[in-house]
Amino acid sequence: MATWCDFLDCADGIRSVEIQAALQDMRVRLRRYSGVPEAQDLREQAARAAD
Repeated sequence: MATWCDFLDCADGIRSVEIQAALQDMRVRLRRYSGVPEAQDLREQAARAAD
């Protein structure tokens, strides 16, 4: 979770195909942790970053 949080911080404001793919991959991988509030928060942050 900490690594993904760091990734979101670093990727903020960057628009690239690779960043968008990584954000999508992250959201998919975090689905398995749906009962973990921190994971849900990261998924929401990734969704906002992908917009």
